[in-house]
Amino acid sequence: MQTHIRSFTFAGHTLFRVGFDPATLHPADLLWLAHHEQVSRFAPRRQAEHLAGRIAAVAALRHAGSDSPAPGIGLNREPLWPAGFCGSITHISGVAMAVAIKSASPRPGIGIDLETLLDENGAAQIAGGALNACERERLRQAALPFPLAVTLAFSAKESLFKALFPQVRTAFGFDCAEIVSLEQRTLTLRLTQALASYPSGAAFYVHWQRLENAVATLVRG
Repeated sequence: MQTHIRSFTFAGHTLFRVGFDPATLHPADLLWLAHHEQVSRFAPRRQAEHLAGRIAAVAALRHAGSDSPAPGIGLNREPLWPAGFCGSITHISGVAMAVAIKSASPRPGIGIDLETLLDENGAAQIAGGALNACERERLRQAALPFPLAVTLAFSAKESLFKALFPQVRTAFGFDCAEIVSLEQRTLTLRLTQALASYPSGAAFYVHWQRLENAVATLVRG
């Protein structure tokens, strides 16, 4: 599969971004993955996304000091990071990103997310399903276009899920965290209920960055 990789700094962390062309994927490319038999059951586009994400993850692990192979797939479809490290993977059409850091335990984790910027209709739909009335009002009052604000809110909650999952170990909905504030480069999420060792009311500061027609978010658990 044709790919190109580069790194960039985001919120004090080095992220690796892989551009890829799904149309160039060859079945033999998947043999690079130790868990290629699991991936062989995916649809071709999903195979390309998965491979690109793992390429980014290996680059991130090397940067963090690990020579482990690409992370496998857990029971909840989460990446299985090597002992002593944690990380996060995300992708949209044609782009995958990953970050990895040294960590002696699942906490603190790290989560990243990449989302294509929503249009007005998409923002209205997402806001109605992923945000409560108070959150929607906060975003309308923010000094950002509403579609951008909603994209950031959705992405931030996705990043938080990834950062907390190693501790929580179960799925939790968008209603478990609410947007408290949205600034020019950060936003704040607050838990509405206890999750594992994280108490209700715990605050998380999410960094965000505009990337062409997409936004990226990053949060530490």
